[in-house]
Parts: sequence; structure tokens; C-alpha cells
Amino acid sequence: MAFYDYLPKFNYIEPNNLKGLQPGFVVAQVEEVSADLLDDKGMMENGKICALEVVDGKLTIVPATAEHKVLYLHYTEPLNTIYNSDQFFAVKVADECPRLVQLIPGDEWMSTDASCAIEGRIVEVSADKGWYGVKTMANGDAGHHYVFLG
Repeated sequence: MAFYDYLPKFNYIEPNNLKGLQPGFVVAQVEEVSADLLDDKGMMENGKICALEVVDGKLTIVPATAEHKVLYLHYTEPLNTIYNSDQFFAVKVADECPRLVQLIPGDEWMSTDASCAIEGRIVEVSADKGWYGVKTMANGDAGHHYVFLG
């Protein structure tokens, strides 16, 4: 048994095509995060679908709904490259600002989070709906394949 077996595990993503990374449609300096996006230790997992709103006069990262005009995917890469540490990584928002990538129609990613779909905006791709859908992450974990429609 390795010491990694004792670490908490989080949802994580594998970006297949996030076009927002190419032109720099990234938001990385927003300090306020809605409690609805955090676990009980103040950690924000990768793969959360977010929006930006002004709450009590402060720009705040909030959970996205179908009504938000612009949607973002939380994706902050872990710095550890020695070991596949994605499932052990989340951002502690008291110490670091989350990094949001603006979603652009056609963006595609895999996630261990089963709750990324938003009716009419983000669909889960699956073979039973006539799409080529992948159900396994690169390390063998069960995954969900998503596409942003717009």
C-alpha cells in the first residue's frame, strides 16, 4: 500500500479540446467562490462548470446554469509531474485562485464528475445516443465524455 492510498480523491478532467486555452480565454484572478462549488474543506475540484456574477458587490465564481451567457470549466493543472496525481488534486481557494477556461462551442473533455451536463448547453456523449462516446479515463477510471454546444 502506497502513501497515495491515504490521500483524499477528487474529480478530475482530461481536456480533449478546450479552445479557450489557445487564445487565452482564461480567468485566473477571481478570489471569491460560491460555497456551492467547494467541499467541506474549502477545496474546488477540477471539472466544475462555472459562471461569473457580481455577488454583494464582488465578482464571484458561481455554479453555472443554462441561463448564464458565458460558461467556464474549472481546470487548474497539478504541478506534480512525477506521478499521475490528477485524482489527488483540488484547489484550496483560501490559498490559490481557481483557473477557469471559457467554454467555446465544440469544446470536449472527459471527467470523472457525472454532473457536468447542462440541458441544451453541455451534453454527455455516449454510444447509446449514436455518438462515439468514451467511458474510460486515461488511467482506467470510469469517466464521462462531454461536449459544449454553446
